[in-house]
Amino acid sequence: MSAKILVVEDTADTRELLHYYFTNAGYTVATAVDGSEGLYMAKAEAPDLIITDISMPKVDGLEMIRQLRADPDVAHIPILVFTAHGSAASEEILESGADQIFYKPADFDEMAKYTGT
Repeated sequence: MSAKILVVEDTADTRELLHYYFTNAGYTVATAVDGSEGLYMAKAEAPDLIITDISMPKVDGLEMIRQLRADPDVAHIPILVFTAHGSAASEEILESGADQIFYKPADFDEMAKYTGT
């Protein structure tokens, strides 16, 4: 059984690129277009890893991470932030509960290591 990754990204091109890469690498991939949908999908899909952007409509990535970390059913899931924001935002991102930050462009193979497979 392949590891499942949830990609939460509002930019269609980036979301599709991540979906394509990880699907071809043998992972099962679910996607969400914003933090609100990401919260729902995290509970519905029980992924092994969440990769999220920060700047998104409705619920941004930081708020989504905070809510996931407060929910005992999904708090254990590793969360990677994939962002174009510079390192100035790093402290706030990590304080929200993210496990790691990858700046665009990033090495997808390094991201995949967080699935535990």
